[in-house]
Amino acid sequence: RKIRFSIFILVPVILFSAPNLFAETAPEEFSKWKCRLCPEYTGWYGDLAFGLGYASDDSLRFGDYRGQQESGFYLALDGNLHYRNPEGLYFDMYVRDLGLQSRKLEMRGGRQGSYQLRFAWSEIPKYRGYGAQTPFLGVGGAELTLPADWQPSFNTGGMTALDSSLANVQLKTLRKTLDLGLSVNISRSLEYKVDFQQQKKKGSRAFGGGSFFSNSTLFPAPVDFATNQFNMSLGWTGKRSYLRLGFIGSWFDNGKNSITWQNPFTASINNQYFRSALEPSNDFYQFNLSGNLSISPRVNLSSQVAIGRLQQNDPFLPYSINPTYSDMPLPRANLGGSMDTSTFNVSGKLTARLSNKLSFTARARLNDRDNKTPVDLYTPVTTDLFPAAARYNRPYSYKRGLYSADLRYRPHRIVRLSGGAKLESLERTLQAISDSDELTWWGELKLNPLAEVQFRVKLETAKRDVSKYIQPDDGGPAEHPLMRKFNQADRERDRLRIELDLTPLQGLGINLSFFQAEADYTESLIGLQNSTDQSYSINLSYALGSRLSFYAFVSRDDIDARIAGAVSTLAEPWNGNTSDSISTTGLGLSTAVSENSSLGIDFVSSASKGSVAVRTSLQEDPFEPLRTNLQNIRFHFTHQFSENWGYKLYAEHEAYDSQDWALDELGVDGINSILTMGVESPKYRAWYFRIQANYRF
Repeated sequence: RKIRFSIFILVPVILFSAPNLFAETAPEEFSKWKCRLCPEYTGWYGDLAFGLGYASDDSLRFGDYRGQQESGFYLALDGNLHYRNPEGLYFDMYVRDLGLQSRKLEMRGGRQGSYQLRFAWSEIPKYRGYGAQTPFLGVGGAELTLPADWQPSFNTGGMTALDSSLANVQLKTLRKTLDLGLSVNISRSLEYKVDFQQQKKKGSRAFGGGSFFSNSTLFPAPVDFATNQFNMSLGWTGKRSYLRLGFIGSWFDNGKNSITWQNPFTASINNQYFRSALEPSNDFYQFNLSGNLSISPRVNLSSQVAIGRLQQNDPFLPYSINPTYSDMPLPRANLGGSMDTSTFNVSGKLTARLSNKLSFTARARLNDRDNKTPVDLYTPVTTDLFPAAARYNRPYSYKRGLYSADLRYRPHRIVRLSGGAKLESLERTLQAISDSDELTWWGELKLNPLAEVQFRVKLETAKRDVSKYIQPDDGGPAEHPLMRKFNQADRERDRLRIELDLTPLQGLGINLSFFQAEADYTESLIGLQNSTDQSYSINLSYALGSRLSFYAFVSRDDIDARIAGAVSTLAEPWNGNTSDSISTTGLGLSTAVSENSSLGIDFVSSASKGSVAVRTSLQEDPFEPLRTNLQNIRFHFTHQFSENWGYKLYAEHEAYDSQDWALDELGVDGINSILTMGVESPKYRAWYFRIQANYRF
């Protein structure tokens, strides 16, 4: 902490000592630049808000991304600090929620038109698995063990020491991000830019592994990720063109590359422990070149080319931790994973002056992923008990092409017509289909009969044709010969969007919108059959000068899908229907109570329902609906009682309720063959209050 605090103090010093580093760059002449309406600031200025916040209840869901997960008091510290001088030197610092785990600090400074230095630090907490419990010891590490008095059993009902061994566990990750950056204007037309980001994520998350053919265990696995990314570019800008050469490097490292856990079920002496690999460390590099050329006011061309490579060569674990198979020879020491990526993107715009009414745009984009990972024969050991049939790894590759052309025509001042076509071509390797083509046609009409009315309607129809569907022989379980994966199946899809914007009064805006999409998988006898997506929304906003603003909105989304299934030609067929609906309403008010006081209120309510019904010849009842219900209201008040001093009040109440039949009331042993962590759907009510003194200088 002392080291980090020292770094924060040194950053402003570095920012202002930087002029000596770039003294050879001639400063821009700013004396002739005047802005009559701009406030003139010189020297230091800013504001600081400091005080206390209070959370009324413990709630991991309420603290998700916010850092207010526990009841009690929190330091409430926010602020801005700025510096300007006539020579163009500047410095900006922004502090947000410094007393919470969702804190953020940003700094930037330099000389206008010459250089800029950047620094940022942020932390974001994420919580999963509400109400999680586990009997395992060593949570957060790479090896989990059970208590010394643990009594294994063939099912969870016979684990007599389970209740006494359970301990609460937080499935939480904390992401910390450091950003550093530098931009230098080498000349009026040449700019060099470099950015570095280090992101670290630590904590625990749910993980699972099976034993024998029916038992499984869920437990907390460690998260110890570190990602370093380096971006560098050199850009040239001319009167009618620009060119930019860039490099991106990304390095991911997993500090815990495997997890070992003790088997809680009755097993042989060789199956007392299990082990699984976690995400492997990997690297990515890319060189890119982008440019734009305005040939004339009528013709504009832009293009981007990028080539890169992904690599992964972490050492393999043995096939099994089971001593019987731990010495089985692997075909190689590591995957030797390597994938080359290339992107070519070109777009142009041609404007034909037919009374300034017609324009044309064409675009093309090519993506190529060439997976050069070596192919070898592997013999996995199923649940560390039985060697499976040997199989080859399958390094998937693809080539994707996106081509589009648009026409826009304005026959009258109140009418705008546009339309176009888009073709997506995809070639795959080692998958059920070798290639697919999807052609999309669209048209749009815009009407402005009055200054207060704008109407838009857009129609789109698309058809995807795929090559012959052949089930890949990849060593996995055989699928029904009539089954089609939804992303590799023939499909017809239609979309409709209608929007109406009204401004009946000055300051009053109304937006009405409707969207519908229907998709039919015409050749899929087994698999996803069709889906429908509909949404409606009404948005209203009103502003009375600068003293009062009001908004309100209502939206509804409905998503339905039908699936047909059968494991094999001899199996009992079934049909599944899913139906999801989301309703959201909200409103807000912001007003200036007086010259020195302002008040704001925001409210949002959202409810969702998901229904899943599976029909077979046995006529089973549908699953219980999945439900969520969220209500949130926020109140904020500010008052400035002198030129420098004021205060801020903030209050927030949130109520959340959810229902999930797959989680609720099962506990850790609700399923005989699976030891879970007893996760429940979150339910809570919480208040958060904050009072701050505000000082401006």
